[in-house]
Amino acid sequence: KVPSTTSDAFRRFFFGPDVGPILTVAAIFSLISIRLKLNPISIEDAMVFAVAVIFWSFQEHVMHDKLLHSDFDWYGKSIHSEHHDKPYFHISIDPPGLLLGWLGSVLLFLCMVMPNIPLAISCTVGYSCAGLFYEWCHYFVHTRVRPKNPFFRRVREHHIKHHMVDSRYWFGFSVPAIDDFFGTNPHVPSRRKVV
Repeated sequence: KVPSTTSDAFRRFFFGPDVGPILTVAAIFSLISIRLKLNPISIEDAMVFAVAVIFWSFQEHVMHDKLLHSDFDWYGKSIHSEHHDKPYFHISIDPPGLLLGWLGSVLLFLCMVMPNIPLAISCTVGYSCAGLFYEWCHYFVHTRVRPKNPFFRRVREHHIKHHMVDSRYWFGFSVPAIDDFFGTNPHVPSRRKVV
C-alpha cells in the first residue's frame, strides 16, 4: 500500500520490508564511528563532506540523463524504464544490494584517491548522506502524501513533470534547480505544446 501520510511514509521507508534505507543509515553511522576513532575532525573533513554533497547533485543529474535515459540498452536503463511504466504513485525504494554496494564502491574508490583514509571516510559519509536524502525524496514524492514543506512540494512537482510531461527533462532531484544549470528545466506549457 502506498502511504498517504508523512508518518506512514516515514515508517514504510525506514521500518518496512525494504531494508536498504535502514541498512544505509547503519552503514553511515558505522563510518562516522570509525572516522571519530581515527583522529580529530578537521576543516578538511567538513570541506570534503560538503564537496561530496554538492557533487552528488551534479552526478545525480548526469547519471539520470546520460545513463538511465540513455540511447543504449543496459540493465540500469531497463530497470528505470520499468519505474516509468508503473503508475506514478508506487513504492520506489532501491534494493539493499544496490545501496550498500554503491556506498562500498565509493568508499573503496575514495580510499584509493584521497590523501588519507579519514578524509576518504568523511567524503563517503557526505556522499552517502546525499544519496540517502535522494532515496528518501524519490520514495516520498512517489507516495500519495501531499507535502506541506515548500521544498518537498517543489521536488514533487518537478519530478511529476519528468514522469507526466516529458521524461527528456527535469532530471535533477535532490536539488531541482540543478536543471536550470543544465538547461533541462523548460517552461511546462511550452513543453506540452511540443509533446
